[in-house]
Amino acid sequence: MFIKLTNANPMLKDSTVVINSDCIVSIFSVEISRDETQPDVKENLTCVFCPPHGTWEVKETAEEIADLINP
Repeated sequence: MFIKLTNANPMLKDSTVVINSDCIVSIFSVEISRDETQPDVKENLTCVFCPPHGTWEVKETAEEIADLINP
């Protein structure tokens, strides 16, 4: 099954990412600082790990993604 998510990576922010849910190994939330000059400015995002293809940073929460996969 394919799921549609929203890219959180700054280079492709807000673009659509369609992922085959059968390839997902893990989903986890992280808090990161993108700007080294402002380390206190944090951003919450979710990472979807699909080896060997990579990890996608998305705006949806881990819970929202789990609901898409297991309705």
